[in-house]
Amino acid sequence: MALRLATIAQAVFAACQDILFPSSCLGCRAPLPASRLPLFCPPCRQQFQWLNSPLCPACGRPWPAGAGEDHLCGPCLQKPPLFQRARAAVVYRDPVAAAIQACKYQGDLAALSSLAALALHSPALDATRSAAIAASGYDFIVPVPLHLKRLRQRGFNQALLLARSIFTAQQGKIRFDLLSRERMTQPQTGMTGSQRRRNLKGAFVAPQPAMVRKRSLLLVDDVFTTGATVNECAKVLRQAGAARVDVFTLARVRE
Repeated sequence: MALRLATIAQAVFAACQDILFPSSCLGCRAPLPASRLPLFCPPCRQQFQWLNSPLCPACGRPWPAGAGEDHLCGPCLQKPPLFQRARAAVVYRDPVAAAIQACKYQGDLAALSSLAALALHSPALDATRSAAIAASGYDFIVPVPLHLKRLRQRGFNQALLLARSIFTAQQGKIRFDLLSRERMTQPQTGMTGSQRRRNLKGAFVAPQPAMVRKRSLLLVDDVFTTGATVNECAKVLRQAGAARVDVFTLARVRE
């Protein structure tokens, strides 16, 4: 009886919230009838491009539908990445891209719960799929760090906030002290892959190598563009002795 009353009270409270503080779509800002996560209207939800097989089992590059089973892409065959595998929830395009940018550059942290819900509904974190990321299988979850100067400017590290919002059952595994960004790098928007690699060289360090040695780690970031950032992070962690480094990002640029 008490449980039923509590459920009714929660429903009434949620209904009052919808009336007093109506939600709007994170993509097009259209009003929403109810605050059901993720906060995207039906037309915007139809624009989600979930990342699913067939894809490259190493970097997660998606293949066109009908391309057969998962198989390695040319760049991974030519030069395997230093992480074991990378997975992302969706293709980086609007309306998800708009929500990520609003969170990252405009401080719209209210979008975090919706972005986390989107990630949790994706094939990349679907426990029934053999190629999915299972956070319980890692010793530590490591958000990609910001340089201290940029952290002070922005006020938060979006990778850390995403990790905490998505992997709620593994809060004790989330460690922001196992990887640091010691060198301030140039903004990478518009850079090619080779330019990004040069820009990031020597930017990261593993300050506690004893903590990562022989450990299985999951790197978390918001967007996988060329993979240069997470590959450089994986290189540093592997050099510190990590046994395995995988990557999860909320979105991935379709190449």
